[in-house]
This record gives sequence, C-alpha cells and structure tokens, in this order.
Amino acid sequence: MRICTVYNYPTPNFGPEHADYAERFVTTYCSNPPLCDHHMIVVSNGGHPDARAIEQFSNISGTMFLQRANVGMDIGSYQFAAAKVECDLMVFFGGSSYFRRPGWLRRMVSVYKCYGDGLYGCTGNQGDTRFNVWPHVRTTGFWCNPRLVNEHPLRVSDNSQRYPFEHGVDGLTSYALSQSKPAYIVGWDCVLPLSQCDSMAGGFHQGTQHNLLVGDRLTSGAYWPHP
Repeated sequence: MRICTVYNYPTPNFGPEHADYAERFVTTYCSNPPLCDHHMIVVSNGGHPDARAIEQFSNISGTMFLQRANVGMDIGSYQFAAAKVECDLMVFFGGSSYFRRPGWLRRMVSVYKCYGDGLYGCTGNQGDTRFNVWPHVRTTGFWCNPRLVNEHPLRVSDNSQRYPFEHGVDGLTSYALSQSKPAYIVGWDCVLPLSQCDSMAGGFHQGTQHNLLVGDRLTSGAYWPHP
C-alpha cells in the first residue's frame, strides 16, 4: 500500500502564524514519529516555500513540495495533491495540525485496513442544519483513498466554497455516505461512527482530549492543553 501524507502550508505572507504552525508540525512529527512508511507532500499555497519551511521540512526524509496559488486555501490544496499524486491512501493535514503521540499514522492505516474504503477523521461534528452545517468529518487530520476527493463534484475554486465542501449538504462526508462508504472518527482506543463522535471519551473537546490522534488550532492554546 502506497501511503501519502499531505500538509497544507500557506506561505507566511498570508499571516506570520503559518511559519510557527509549520514549525510545530515538523517538531511534533519528529518527536512523535508516524511508525509507518509513507511519502510526505507539502503543498505550498500561494507561492514558493520560504527558506525557513524548506529547512524545517528537511528534517522529514523524502519530503516533496508542490506549489500552487492559494485558491480554495486548504481544501484547494487537498484537491490539488489528490489529483497530482497517485497512492492508495492519503492523509490530509491543515496548517495548524500537530502530533501528540508516536504511531498516529500506524493507527490510521491499521483502522483503514480493518474497516475498509471509507472516510476517516480524528475529529467530527454533529452539525446544525439550521446553519447549513451537516454532520461531517472535519477536514484536518482526515484520510481516505484520494479517489474520493477527486470524484467529489465540487471543485473548490473560490474560498467561499471551502465550508460547503467540508460541512454542506453535499459536502465530502455527505458524498462519501451517498456512495455507500462509511464515515468513522478514530481515537487511540476506539473507532466510532460519525453519529457517535461526541461520545468519544477523551475525544474532541472532552477533558484532556487524550484520545485524539492529531490536534489542531481548536484543540490547543486557549482551548485545551496538549502534551
């Protein structure tokens, strides 16, 4: 099985915090190794990666940079990578993602092999249809065969289309379910259907969130502590 991880890296001209996020991604990757063979793809959104990013990612062997305009932001970068790189399983990370314990990729791959072709994520949301937010796998720290991303009918060519792709009525999760593919939220010690994601002990916004495979900006800093 060929496995690729994709990191969305907006260049710092879109905000200085992106350089710090990238540094945290690499630092926590190195201190919490994936324990599974894979290829790292960094999508430099909005131009050539700066020297700091190139130096940081040199710590991850075999990193490949792809460059594009920052169209559609993170979702645009995911679709770009999915269309450019052939693999059997692709794991997508937003810019603020970070790692909490070793073996996160080994866990992701193990669950995928056990439960089969579907859409998997570290965190989910039950949605609120009053605000056009449907139940969904959050689009950071999620994984699937890239074919699912490529086949989704919405090509995100405008930033306003990002949220409909993530949690709209025809978003990625709804599309996966319509194709008879399961949607699961995965923790270190459990695998739950999306409908039960809020009941994961130690999951998203649950205590110390010790069950999360991957964190992001909503699981750190002022929100919740992390190791």
